[in-house]
Amino acid sequence: MIAVRRPTGPDGVERRRAPRLEPGDLAEPVLVIGSRLVNIGPQGLMLEAPVPLIPDSTLQLRLLVGGERADVDVRVCGCAPRKGRARSWGVGVEFQNLDPVARERLHRALGPGRKGGGA
Repeated sequence: MIAVRRPTGPDGVERRRAPRLEPGDLAEPVLVIGSRLVNIGPQGLMLEAPVPLIPDSTLQLRLLVGGERADVDVRVCGCAPRKGRARSWGVGVEFQNLDPVARERLHRALGPGRKGGGA
């Protein structure tokens, strides 16, 4: 039997409203400029950062979605050290006021991907 582990936040509680996909599962490539994308969903993403970010802080990220630039405002929902990765923090963020063009690009990227996933 294979145990299925549900992703959880730093406090052990699942707060995501929708499943997230890893970069290799996306229909189109998504990059976070200046950081490493860990996973992404329709309401937010997790990135890997070299420094911790303060929960509830806001910032702007530049994404490349299918080769097209999208500047998005986000709110930091959680931040925790990445296990097995020295000086690396997993930062979960929620999209704020995502404009319709960026939302459509993201929807396209989250569509059926290489492994047949979707969101």
